[in-house]
Order: sequence, then C-alpha cells, then structure tokens
Amino acid sequence: MTTGDIGAFINRSQNSVVRWCKYSDLLEEMGDKRIIPKPLLINGQRLFTLEQARIIKEFAESENKYGLMAEFNRKSLGQRGKDIEKRIKAREKKRAEVSEQEQYFELDNALSKVNRKAVDYKDRFKKLKRDS
Repeated sequence: MTTGDIGAFINRSQNSVVRWCKYSDLLEEMGDKRIIPKPLLINGQRLFTLEQARIIKEFAESENKYGLMAEFNRKSLGQRGKDIEKRIKAREKKRAEVSEQEQYFELDNALSKVNRKAVDYKDRFKKLKRDS
C-alpha cells in the first residue's frame, strides 16, 4: 500500500502519513522508537504491508498522539512555525505574570485578614483599658 492508500484507509491525508514517516525517521535516527512502522522504499515511494497499515490505523485513532509532533511540525512550517513559536512563548510569559499577580493578591488578602484581626485586638485592648 502507498501513502495515499494508507491515507484513504485511515481517513487522513497522504501528507499526514508522510509527516508521520519523516518524524518516525527522525526518532529512529535519535535512537528512539518509531511512531509508525518503517515502510519499504522503492524509487522514493513508501510502501506498507497490510499489517503495517493496521498499526498505522491504531496510531491514527489513538488519543495519545496529540502534541507529540507539535515541535516537529512548527519547524517544518518555516516562518509560520516561528510565528507560532513566538505566540506560544508570549502566552507562557503572560501566564507566568498572571500567576505571579494571583500569588501577590492571595498574599495581600491573607495579610489583610491577619491585620484586621490585629486591629480588632488593639481596639479590644483599648476598650478594656478604658473600662478598667
């Protein structure tokens, strides 16, 4: 089966299968496990067996693939991928700032409760002094 046949079999585009192959090749070069089986290459065309097609279909239907290839895809997108990377970094920075502000407000809220109690004790102490 060709990548086009596999794409039709798993209800995905041929390009998705090609990207998965390229990413698997990259993982294999780094010494990691491939995400899909290695195809047989004949004249630059990727060919898969029926058993490999079933494995690829299982991968395509699995939930744990999301986010797996995000960085790889951004690198292959060129300038658009760089723009996406900038937006992600800006979003992470904003989240860190918001988290820092939330921590500050929590601390401020906790201190205001403590200070209110301290003021109550001072007022009580003054009242007790006057009464005695």
